[in-house]
Amino acid sequence: MSYSVYTTAERAPKGTARRALLSSAASIALLAIAAPAHAQGVTQLEGIVINSANRTPTEAAKVGSAVEVLTEKDIQKQSKTYLKDYLEQLAGVSFSQNGPPGSSTRLSVRGVGLKYVKVLVDGIDISDPSGTTTETHFEHLLVGDVSRIEVLKGSQSTLYGGDAIGGVISVETKKATKPGFSVSGGAEGGQYNTFNGAATAGYAATDGSNISFTVQGVDTDGFSAFADGIEDDGYRNVTFSGRGEYYLSPSAKIFFAARSLDARLDVDGFGADTIGTFSDTVQHAGRAGIDFSLLDGAFQNTLAIQGMRIERNFTEQFGDSFFDGERVKGEYKGVFSFNERLSLLFGADWEQTSLENSNINYRPEADVAGYFAQLMMEPIDGLVLTGGGRIDEHSTFGQFETYRLTGAYHVSATDTKFRATVGTGFRAPSLDELFGGYPAFGLVFYGNPDLQPEESQSWDVGIDQGFLNGRVKLGATYFELDTENAIAFAGLGIPGQPNMINIPGVTERKGVELTGTALITEGVAVTTAYTYIDTETPTGGRVPFVPRNALTVGIDLQPMDKVELNVTGRYVGDPFQSNFVELDDYFLLSAKASYEFTPGWKAYVRGDNLLDEEYETIDSYGTAGLSVFGGITMSLPND
Repeated sequence: MSYSVYTTAERAPKGTARRALLSSAASIALLAIAAPAHAQGVTQLEGIVINSANRTPTEAAKVGSAVEVLTEKDIQKQSKTYLKDYLEQLAGVSFSQNGPPGSSTRLSVRGVGLKYVKVLVDGIDISDPSGTTTETHFEHLLVGDVSRIEVLKGSQSTLYGGDAIGGVISVETKKATKPGFSVSGGAEGGQYNTFNGAATAGYAATDGSNISFTVQGVDTDGFSAFADGIEDDGYRNVTFSGRGEYYLSPSAKIFFAARSLDARLDVDGFGADTIGTFSDTVQHAGRAGIDFSLLDGAFQNTLAIQGMRIERNFTEQFGDSFFDGERVKGEYKGVFSFNERLSLLFGADWEQTSLENSNINYRPEADVAGYFAQLMMEPIDGLVLTGGGRIDEHSTFGQFETYRLTGAYHVSATDTKFRATVGTGFRAPSLDELFGGYPAFGLVFYGNPDLQPEESQSWDVGIDQGFLNGRVKLGATYFELDTENAIAFAGLGIPGQPNMINIPGVTERKGVELTGTALITEGVAVTTAYTYIDTETPTGGRVPFVPRNALTVGIDLQPMDKVELNVTGRYVGDPFQSNFVELDDYFLLSAKASYEFTPGWKAYVRGDNLLDEEYETIDSYGTAGLSVFGGITMSLPND
């Protein structure tokens, strides 16, 4: 199905919607702050388990790191298509995109870009080692198979290795949990001749063994990536994923996870419409291993191996090109619990990455081996401390050490948690930064094997406070994250000299994250997330694509039985691209209404950018206008 919308010329002028509704959005935010995340936002941390912070299940009240969680129910309340659409609503997270769905996406956490953020899907590192930097292609990540998302903030290289300077985004896919067969899914159609859908089938045995598979996809005509263009840039994506566990005994199980992606995007040229230019991406990834416990469960062990291959091909008028990347990784993790108050986590991993592309005639590769340990203790009731360290040995730049310390103190009588972390991190140069070349553009010596890793130090302090038996929850965090030895493109430079260099000096990022959730009545819930980030580069400028202010407000309503409503507004203030490019503030409003017409089956209508705000996240790149979609979802057996 499709719906008509206003033309670009008829859109509301930039800022009109913001001025009209900013005051009401602020009022809603204040209501939540003055009034668990049963609304569309972050799930209340106390009372649940966090998996990413310590790489072992930990009660949220005992976690000192700043973590935000989205569950499958949070995803269902909005029924958006892409993972990035949910992440950008969280405190500390922002994104920008080069045009329509499927085009290159920039995501930042606390002001650091994707090259500083580790992304795992069912434990699989899906980042691309063939890119100019090693990062994940968020433009291709759909949510039809997602059951849970954890965003762990701050430098996390101690437990996760390099590329975890800004944090870790851990995604879990759907798992069959109820004994017997189950099936769920949905389909949607709407604006820009868009169709998407997903279907998941699974089976779980009474002993906990389970298996599930998901197929999902999207097909859209899109809109012009060039903001002033008239030629649509379409996108299609088909993704398969699966996971399973088989219990060999009550204390041992084997597991697997796998995923496969096939996507194509129509691409515009430099500042103009183009026809016959495509980007094709194919990615295959998998992970398998065994979990087993010894000493009556006191000693938990995980052994796993994973692999990933990605192929990106560009078809252009002036010649084709390709970029292929591979990763192989082996890992061991052990957790020994001395007693209920003292445990030791330790492990080792080895990883090899490689790339091939049409610009170089050899296959660069890099190996890194890491060893880590972390002690977790509870010296007095409610106070939990962790301390850990890691040593990495890289085939190019040698040895590097990192550490992390955390503390959490939970006062159960007042539902108050104080938390703090400090940690260091590093980002190894990517293969392209080390060995790449672009002779067609005159960059024969683009890569620089003498580059050194970028280093980081971060710390944060925060407080989480509950009221009214958990019906209201407030959170506040202050953070600082500094990186130094930045790797940057030096321009054409001196002939015969590398184009990539380390820039001396420190890039500073500091800010505040505020969150609030309130269950006002049984049928009304509100959630808010506000972020202020101030950044400064060694030359005194701002970090590109990091807005200074961002506010998200969500309201969930259930006005009558079987009817559910969600309204979400997001304001982005003082966005920044460069000293020469000015971007305007913008406010985006979306809503969804659903009706359960029979047990397990729901029909819904969803609208995005309801105020038809004209805005840009990257200068001269197009964004979607008012868009309406309709769909249906099902889940059997009915939850």
